[in-house]
Amino acid sequence: MNTLKVYRLLSTLICLTLALALTIGSVSASPMRQGETDFAAIDAYITEQMNNLGIPGMALGIVQGDQIVHLQGFGVADSSGRVVTPQTPFHIGSVTKSFTALAVMQLVEAGKIDLDAPVQEYLPWFELADKEASAKITVRNLLNQTSGISTKDGDRFWTSQQGLEEHVRGLNEIQLTQPVAKTWQYSNLNYSIAGLVVEKVSRQPYADYVTQHIFEPLDMRHSYASRAPALADGLAVGHHYMFGHAFEREYAVPLPGVPGGGLIASVEDMTHYAIAQLSDGRYGDTSILSAQGIAELHAPAISTGGEEHYAMGWNVTTLDGIPLVLHTGDIGNFHSIAVLMPDHGSGFILLANASGFEQLRQVDAIAGGVFNLLNGKAPAPVSVPINVRFLYWAVTVTPLLMILGIAFSWRFWRSKRVGHILLIVLLYGGIALLWLFLVPQLIESPFSSIRFIHPELAYAVLASAVLGIGWSIYTAMNLMTRRSK
Repeated sequence: MNTLKVYRLLSTLICLTLALALTIGSVSASPMRQGETDFAAIDAYITEQMNNLGIPGMALGIVQGDQIVHLQGFGVADSSGRVVTPQTPFHIGSVTKSFTALAVMQLVEAGKIDLDAPVQEYLPWFELADKEASAKITVRNLLNQTSGISTKDGDRFWTSQQGLEEHVRGLNEIQLTQPVAKTWQYSNLNYSIAGLVVEKVSRQPYADYVTQHIFEPLDMRHSYASRAPALADGLAVGHHYMFGHAFEREYAVPLPGVPGGGLIASVEDMTHYAIAQLSDGRYGDTSILSAQGIAELHAPAISTGGEEHYAMGWNVTTLDGIPLVLHTGDIGNFHSIAVLMPDHGSGFILLANASGFEQLRQVDAIAGGVFNLLNGKAPAPVSVPINVRFLYWAVTVTPLLMILGIAFSWRFWRSKRVGHILLIVLLYGGIALLWLFLVPQLIESPFSSIRFIHPELAYAVLASAVLGIGWSIYTAMNLMTRRSK
């Protein structure tokens, strides 16, 4: 498994983190029971890890059955020192996908959508580069991430200034990278299209539909589908890690990305949502979906590797005999994870107002510790994987090393032999091309999106390319001049 393919493998990595956590300690795992759970120990663990990792703020919610058994905010929401509370709104990133899948399933139960009908039945103009394949893509394929649209193409929305429909109408040059319905490929674009289907069928904007049919019935009073009202309600400020430090960085998810990763919610509201997911669609006296509908949302549909499967907006796996339904979310300055344990009737939500290339998995690792503590085991230590740290610093330090190398070569230029000069050309040019083409492939995202989400990596790659290719050309030209004399 290549752990550097961050976005596509995010769900698998959290599963592996939890699996590692389950192997630590000698106490047998048992279902969480409210009277036996040491919530103070969980809070102390999160506080310690948050401080060690430099995460400004976090929020935790734990549910058992149809009850919220624990809510806690940690740290600060912004630089003013405003404390995080259970009511503080956070961006939840790709956990949004389960909301979009729920919206689709509500319309299925209303008789307005057929999961196995082609997308073109609801969006007659829908078309990718392959017209024949486009006609085969069903609503179910979108929710199961089996449309054939790649992870990389799914991230193109980050720099979009378009509305949702305009963006989807502009997909006619997108090439499928896998046959329809055959292979799982995590792609935000699948959920953009599904969100537009919700709009067209319900005749409501996506934001209005989710607010009216999910947020309001579940009494989610601090949840939003757009940024402006969330800011008025005290939205936490996002932070992006660069060079080991968290810096405030604020931006809105572009409209085409909202159905796949743009919702905002407090941890208290997310516990209402978790209860409905664990209670056959019911929260209190309200039902947002039938038991059969919830079961279909959680049903494993396509393998993502090993024992992990993707359902509809959820990842499904079994660890140490415990079935899990979960999803993570990340937008570059916020991170979230929702974990459901259906057989135990319990689950938890963990939100953070920080993220970054190195820190992408740290909140997930803390979630692994919470999982352990809920099941009577010691939490695993949290650290950045060495290969991720190596890649990050190798890319960001390369421009500086190139400048030092150029300065050294310039100083002793006249004494260089032809073979040495050729080596410089190959070395600098090779490194420049390696970073320029390898980094987008490892992250599986277009360069424009990397520049938006991880700007320090993007500019380091660009600087390396300019320095490497420029110095190689200059060196080669000087070599030709020297040989012509």
